[in-house]
Amino acid sequence: MKNHPVLESQQSKTHAYASRTLAGCWTLPPQRALSLRAQQRARLRVQHGGVWITVTGRADTMAQDVFLSAGDACVFEAGSHVVMEPWRASRAGLVPFIGGAEVRFRWDPLPAPVPIQAEAWAGSVAAPWADLLEALRGAAGAAGRLTKGLVFWGVRRRFRAHPLRTACIDAQCE
Repeated sequence: MKNHPVLESQQSKTHAYASRTLAGCWTLPPQRALSLRAQQRARLRVQHGGVWITVTGRADTMAQDVFLSAGDACVFEAGSHVVMEPWRASRAGLVPFIGGAEVRFRWDPLPAPVPIQAEAWAGSVAAPWADLLEALRGAAGAAGRLTKGLVFWGVRRRFRAHPLRTACIDAQCE
C-alpha cells in the first residue's frame, strides 16, 4: 500500500509501535504515542477507538489539539507534524487509555488542492454572473412596468363611461 513507507519512515526501527492488523488500517497500542510528518496532503480516519492529536505546521503557527473518535477524520496539509496517542472519554473528561484498548486508523494520501487562477475565475464565472445579475435587474424592471401598465388599463377600462349607458341616461330611459 502506498502509505506503508510513510508511516514506517517516521518511526525508529527498534520502537515500531504502529502495526497493521486489518487491511488498510494501522494499530496504535495503548500508552504509546506516534509521531508522523505528512509528506503530502493526507487524511487520518479513525476506524476504532479514539485518538488525541497534536498538530504543528509552520513555525509561525501554534500547535493545535484535535480529538477524534471512531468514524471521525481529519485532513493534514503537507509538512504538518502530527503526534497522536490513544484516549477515551470519562466522566472526568478526557484521559489516556490505561487498559488494553488500542486504536485502529487509516492514513491515506490525498491529491493536492488545485489553485484557482484569478483570470480564469473572472472570465468563466465572475463575468457571466455579473451579466446574469444585470439581466435579472432589467427583467425585474420590465415586469414592474408591465404590472403598472396592466393595472392602469384595467382601472381605466372599468371606470370609463359605457356608450349605451350614456345614451340611456341622456334619453332618460330605463
